[in-house]
Amino acid sequence: MSNAANFFRSPSFKFIVIGILSLILLIPAGMIRGLINEREMRNREAANEISESWSLAQTITGPYFDIPTEERKMEDRKEIVIRNTYHLLPEVLDIKSEVTPLEKKRGIFSAVVYNAGVRITGHFNLDDEELQTISSNGIIKEKVYLNIGINDLRGVGNNSSISIDGTTYEMKPGLYNRHLAEHGIHVPLDARKLEPGQQIAFDITLDLKGSTDLYFTPAGKTTSVEVNSSWPDPSFTGNFLPADKKITEEGFDASWEVNYLNRNYPQGWYNTQYKTEGSSFGVYFMIPVDHYQKSERSVKYAFMFIALSFLVFFLTEIILKSRIHPIQYLLVGFALIVFYTLLVSLSEHLGFNIAYLVSTFAVTILVGSYMRSSTSSGKVGFISGLLLLGLYGFLFTTLQLQELSLLMGSIGLFIILAIVMVVSRKINWYRES
Repeated sequence: MSNAANFFRSPSFKFIVIGILSLILLIPAGMIRGLINEREMRNREAANEISESWSLAQTITGPYFDIPTEERKMEDRKEIVIRNTYHLLPEVLDIKSEVTPLEKKRGIFSAVVYNAGVRITGHFNLDDEELQTISSNGIIKEKVYLNIGINDLRGVGNNSSISIDGTTYEMKPGLYNRHLAEHGIHVPLDARKLEPGQQIAFDITLDLKGSTDLYFTPAGKTTSVEVNSSWPDPSFTGNFLPADKKITEEGFDASWEVNYLNRNYPQGWYNTQYKTEGSSFGVYFMIPVDHYQKSERSVKYAFMFIALSFLVFFLTEIILKSRIHPIQYLLVGFALIVFYTLLVSLSEHLGFNIAYLVSTFAVTILVGSYMRSSTSSGKVGFISGLLLLGLYGFLFTTLQLQELSLLMGSIGLFIILAIVMVVSRKINWYRES
């Protein structure tokens, strides 16, 4: 037999073929990663559609005063009128919110919407130096406007009300301007009743609908916010974290305390000199849909999975003298790829852990039975099934330990490599054919 024929029948050539097959199988693995991203995007689109039909995430800004000013000057014998708006924030702002969450579904996808009862109390201090200067010059117009920024006015219910110094006022849609918020409601007040040194108390009740997020802007010189809800999976986000929180299976309670030294704007300013949107904080009503992230992370191990499986099959072939054809390697590789499609599709209905368990046993039984039948060796089938169970168990443990996944993966690979080297240490690769 020629040297070329011997080479094509040698373990070295078989090993090269197996390596090429492993690389080829990376193509469908990459396609599965694309499928996972597509499903995750569809999940986000469905959540957005639910939010659009209910009411969007809400951010409450204020209340705050918009005080129109008008100053007349003479320049070049012509009278020039300068118009500005002075924004005055409350001295004390106290917000309490009771949130009732609802889980809405669209197909197999879901999103959280909520009904929130929000009570906002506090007072303004008209002892502001700039405000006294404006008043003394007599340039305040007849009207000032109390504004409340609300992100989506479709969520404002009929039970909303506003009381200022004990007097109930009718809320009007829209804001006097968009310097502090894009959308909201306002109440026009008689500027002549605002006297320097006066304190103006407010008591506002909002019947509010929203979805996924509820945020607040720390408009007060001292701002306190309390939120309680029956939702068991909150995520506290934004510029400030809760000073105190309690999370149980029955829901959560959270409270924030913010003073004006913690933010980047004062109690009063003209026009758009400062922006407030970057200081908001609140809660995200999270549905723990991490199966897409875990599935994508598991696909990242696809090449390692395929290569290790093929390597053990190859060593089994050498040690047990049981021939395995490259086509059989390829079919086993496709079974390992199908594991990820099963995992993604089942996890959308059963959750990640159960889907992983079902997919593992399905692929393990399939590959073990196939190898047993194709090699006519029960030992090869048993080793194949045991190998896959061990690898899938290792992968599952690595996926659960997010912060330690790299460390666990590195140690696991080192141990697997050591086992392979110990098992193959006495194989004479020059004499095997």
